[in-house]
Order: sequence, then C-alpha cells, then structure tokens
Amino acid sequence: MTTNQLTKAIANTLTHYFPNIPISPAIGSTSPAPGIKGITYRLLSAQLTRERNDRFVQSHAFEIRWLDPNDIPITLSDELFEALETINVEGTPYRATEMRWETENDTPRMLVYYTMRTTKVSGSAATMQQLEQRPTALKATRE
Repeated sequence: MTTNQLTKAIANTLTHYFPNIPISPAIGSTSPAPGIKGITYRLLSAQLTRERNDRFVQSHAFEIRWLDPNDIPITLSDELFEALETINVEGTPYRATEMRWETENDTPRMLVYYTMRTTKVSGSAATMQQLEQRPTALKATRE
C-alpha cells in the first residue's frame, strides 16, 4: 500500500461520513482563514522502517482539522473516531493504531496514526533441476 492510496482512502472515508461538509486537503498554514468551513486532512509523516531482511513497518500520521472553531458540532470527535478507526484501502481494511482529539490555537484537530507491517515478496527462484551424468571414456593422446 502506498501513502497516496492511504491518503485517498482517508479523503473518501471523510466524504462518505460527512456528505454535507466540504472536505479538502490542507494547504499552507495550519490556521484556517476566517469564515472557511469544513474539514481538512493532511499527511504529517510517513515512515518505512526495516524490521528484518524481508519485513518492514510502514507508519503514517494524519491530521484532520475542523475549520470553524466557533461552530464545532458536539458529536464531531465521536463521528471522526467512528469514520477513521477502520478505513478501506482498495478493498483491504486498515485499523488506526492511535487516535487523539485535541485543540491547537482554538482549532480542534484529530491525529490519526496507521501502522502496517509488510513483507517483501521475492520473485520465485528457479527450482533445482536434475543433473544428468553420463560416463565418458577419456582417450589419452601422445604428443
């Protein structure tokens, strides 16, 4: 799974759970312009760590922001938890490993972390083939 696939899945999930609210990727400053309403999302970090030779851990942290600090729905945090706890990435469900609701500069935001373990699949090696051995006669030659 790629970071773009995960980001797209988050956008699709938010659009599905909040059909009447504008959903958009965050651009520029973390403080929204006055009068703008809706939800923004952005990738805070993506990390790939090798555990073993063929095993990796992918970690992604996302920030989801409600843009109007003067009109925060009472159930917003619960609805975001429900929407983002398990997301569907191209037919595969992924569960958040950590979710936090907090306020920064009077703007509420949710931090969501997804961690996946992946295994590198190596190409199939050629199977051993049977070695055929035939007796041969060596001829001595004189010079």
